[in-house]
Amino acid sequence: MRSPLGLLVVLLVVLLGFGGAAAGQACVGTACQVTCSNNGTTSVSGTVYAPNGTDPLPNVTVYIPTTTVAAFTPGVSCPVVGAAPSGSPLLGTETDVNGNFTLVNVPVGSNIPLVIVSGRWRRQLVIPSVTACTTNLMPANFAVMPSDQTQGDIPKIAIATGSVDQVECVLRKVGIKDSEFTDPSGSGRINFYTGTSGAGAEIDAATPSQALLMENAATLNSYDVLMLPCQGTPVGGVLTGALGAQELANFVNFANAGGRVYSSHYSYAWMFQNPPFNTVVNWNVGQNTLPNGPATVNTGFTGGQTLATWLQDVGASTTPGQIQIQTLKHDLNGVVAPTQSWLNLDSGTATDPNPVMQFVFDTPIATTANPNPNQCGRVLFNEYHVENLISSSPSNSFPTECTGSAAMTPQEKLLEYMLFELTDEGGQPSLAPLSANFGSVAVTFPSAPQTFTWTNNSSFASQVTSATGSGDFAVTSNNCGTVAGGASCQITVVYTPTVLGAETGTLTVVAQGNTITASLTGTGTPGYTLSGTSLNFGNLDVGATAKQSLTLTNVASGALPIPAFVTTGSYSVSTAACGSTIAAGATCPVQVTFLPTVTGPLNGTVGVNSTSLLYNGLSATLSGNGVDFTITLSPTSGSVVAGDGTSTTATLTPLAGFAAPLTLQCSVAGAAASSCGLSTATVTPTTVTTATINMTTTSQYTVVGFGGFGGRGYLWLVGLGSGWLLWRRRRSAGAMFRSGLAVVVLAAIGLSLTGCSGKLPTQNAAYTGPGSYVVKVTATDGFLVHSATYTLTVTAK
Repeated sequence: MRSPLGLLVVLLVVLLGFGGAAAGQACVGTACQVTCSNNGTTSVSGTVYAPNGTDPLPNVTVYIPTTTVAAFTPGVSCPVVGAAPSGSPLLGTETDVNGNFTLVNVPVGSNIPLVIVSGRWRRQLVIPSVTACTTNLMPANFAVMPSDQTQGDIPKIAIATGSVDQVECVLRKVGIKDSEFTDPSGSGRINFYTGTSGAGAEIDAATPSQALLMENAATLNSYDVLMLPCQGTPVGGVLTGALGAQELANFVNFANAGGRVYSSHYSYAWMFQNPPFNTVVNWNVGQNTLPNGPATVNTGFTGGQTLATWLQDVGASTTPGQIQIQTLKHDLNGVVAPTQSWLNLDSGTATDPNPVMQFVFDTPIATTANPNPNQCGRVLFNEYHVENLISSSPSNSFPTECTGSAAMTPQEKLLEYMLFELTDEGGQPSLAPLSANFGSVAVTFPSAPQTFTWTNNSSFASQVTSATGSGDFAVTSNNCGTVAGGASCQITVVYTPTVLGAETGTLTVVAQGNTITASLTGTGTPGYTLSGTSLNFGNLDVGATAKQSLTLTNVASGALPIPAFVTTGSYSVSTAACGSTIAAGATCPVQVTFLPTVTGPLNGTVGVNSTSLLYNGLSATLSGNGVDFTITLSPTSGSVVAGDGTSTTATLTPLAGFAAPLTLQCSVAGAAASSCGLSTATVTPTTVTTATINMTTTSQYTVVGFGGFGGRGYLWLVGLGSGWLLWRRRRSAGAMFRSGLAVVVLAAIGLSLTGCSGKLPTQNAAYTGPGSYVVKVTATDGFLVHSATYTLTVTAK
């Protein structure tokens, strides 16, 4: 027994898959004729052409209606992009760049309706017969846009004719019959108004002036397309701002309401002083005429890619994306986004090296108050004349003015393409972004993925048949298959470089013959970087060591093993602090040690001993300077008599730039009662420097009567007593007696002092004895220690 939920699922399947049949309405009209057994398909393929039946048209909607296709509502309108076309389509598609289309699961039978439409260009056709389960090829020139109203719908176009840019003649070459060119009072879909600055062609004497068109909003808004070719002189004296405010306002309102505008050269008058259209480019009107030459189509957006391919397919371009143009002007210096530049001249001026030759912007222009308006209007501007005096003596009467060659020039082909692009309602698929830079990525490691969005801008489902990357750029995910009308899908690309350096690639997305490409760039790098390319250790004492480090960084997206570093010269390296691997984004120090063994510059390198691209460039240059000094004495020997002194001079010589402070010391080995002294204790020998060493000695000597009063008995007492007696008798004694006592005193004193006491003389205990002695002078900077010796010979007195 089924559960209530199971019964509900079954019921839903019946209703969705077979509900119509249960009600007796399995299909309506042509939908009932879609049948093919054995899993086969019935398809119809063909090519849509311009009215001339020669040039294929891309981005045209092709569909099979199931009900009556309604007439267009007259007057300017603002359709919703992507809205289903009239006639309740059973199925539909868009033509590719070559105008080709294929409809799958087409109804089988006779008189199958088919509609081709691009904006308000539309033709309703009937396929005489569709055979089941096969591809039905339409005959050549079956699907051709109407050349007159008997064949289908043509946009209502107003042309303010100009004397130097006869665009109406190009419309004739596109295939529109002369019967469609009339005055506004006529029945033709293309109406003439003569220009007010330089009148061009007219239908007859009754052809009205441009003023009648631009001053009356109702008249202007009755058209789908407004063409304002250059009239040869500034429109209405535009350089002095003579255009009427009402005309300018009507122009803006027409475009904002969904109108499509073609303009060239002096018709900038309608924009450059007319807000908000004055902001779409950097206007710089009235510059010099530019020389003829090649121009390049901007392929940085989908429409540009299609145009570049189409121009080559129809013979308007021999070099992909390039076209020869002439009669070139220069009235602006670049566009302001989102205005789209379609064409840039390959040469230009010093201040504008690749001037814009054609641009398009959609209206209404987005504002802060209305950031996402329904931009259903479009304005095209050419910085060149599509035509320029086709005949040397053109007539002002249409069509006799069009006396040029019947073959279309490259820039006429370009106008043909833009005429249909201008009126198209945006059914072309798009890809965003159309360029991507994956940045720097370590070789063999995948980049972060980047996502591209493919959008089906048509009303019908589209089949994305392939999405591929080139080179080292690979599609890693793709949810694009059958994409509903107005829906989007995502494609993910990853860059995995296999080489070092900049790389380019392409993402190519193909859907039902429409190919869109995105340019891809990236740079393959090693897996590691070093923080520097050189280390300078400066001056270092010979025999000393110094250490510096480089920072090793893993720039890969995964862990990497630590590479084996090696050095040359007087250097060693260690990665002990790094371990065996280093994580993504991590760093570690590479320690380099400098050990000079000789003086002078000592250069070397540190690098990785590996051929792997992951370790490429991991090297640094090493430099350092070994320094030292010498010390010498002059003279190195000398003789002195004990008790005398002498000196010598120490010379300190820096080697290889030595410039450190030195401490000086000296000593005398084994010489008693001797010494040495320095004129300075510290020197910094940036150049040859000297210091004086002074040496002194002590002689041996004898002290007379060294026994003194104590060692010579009591002679001193005799002297003392005689002196006292002499003092006492100095008045009463006679002269002879006093003289005798004085002699006694003096004798006693003298004998006691001269050793006449009966004992030997006494010698000094500390003196420099005869012999040869070594004087050592030492200099040191705290690491280096050098010395020199002096031989001192001492003789006795």
